[in-house]
Amino acid sequence: MRISVSFSGFAPINTSLQVAEQAEQAGLDGLWYCEHVGFRDAIVPAAVMINKFPGLDVGVVGPAPVSRHPAVLAMELAGLSELGPGRVRAQLGLGDARLVSRIGGETGSLAHVREYVGATRGALAGEALTGTFARHVFDGYQTMPQAVPPALDVMAIRPRMLELSAEIADGVSLSTGASMEYLAASVERVERVLTANGRARESFRVTAQAFGAITSTAAEAADRLRPTLGIFSPQVLDIIAPGCDPATDVARMAVACTPDDVAARISEYRQAGVDEIAIDLAAAPDEAPTALAALAAARAG
Repeated sequence: MRISVSFSGFAPINTSLQVAEQAEQAGLDGLWYCEHVGFRDAIVPAAVMINKFPGLDVGVVGPAPVSRHPAVLAMELAGLSELGPGRVRAQLGLGDARLVSRIGGETGSLAHVREYVGATRGALAGEALTGTFARHVFDGYQTMPQAVPPALDVMAIRPRMLELSAEIADGVSLSTGASMEYLAASVERVERVLTANGRARESFRVTAQAFGAITSTAAEAADRLRPTLGIFSPQVLDIIAPGCDPATDVARMAVACTPDDVAARISEYRQAGVDEIAIDLAAAPDEAPTALAALAAARAG
């Protein structure tokens, strides 16, 4: 299973770059940089990471119809792919309704995700596009195609979005805070749709985004992540972690453990059918090497 590091986009970019360098030194697989409306974008840090860390794949998380025209996104992803052919991936979604409303946007629907992925993929392939897709207008638009276009995943929580990902995308990105039961059920749902559409499971990547704290005691790890897990609304928790309380069930919703227990925890994700876990570490740069070394050992195992 692939093990990568994810960055929320809330910390300073230079801090993320320090941890990214340590992730490359540890021998992990990739870096994911998340963007949120009103905070840091993902493209600029991703471009820096592609150049600075040639041993790692780089992905962007969060481009959405409300924040980017598919043509602009295709241009950005094409540029990243030119810098790092075969090393770029993107996870597309609808965005957080609370944030996109600040720029007059609406999150949209399943149909918008289908159109957004389709238009972005078509543009990356160099197709001439005319029409309206995900509320964005094209009139003879064309992007210079890339020899190795980036993979496009869909960010999904609810059942229909999971199914849509298996229909139109190269993979699915599952939410932070998810319980193992939810992850296993999501993988099973995706696999049913892949089979129904004649798609090979090996061609589709299931990525689980996860919060992580790897410290000297499990109690300390849980304490670090408890406030972060409190961001989820009860409605979302009912979907991704039914029966879990962020105040008491941190260990069921994140990678919160000691270095000695990392391998066992990662094995649970592997058994649930996850192909890649992208961990947003709650660790200062000087603490990260120990956690990253434990993750690297779990990967090797």
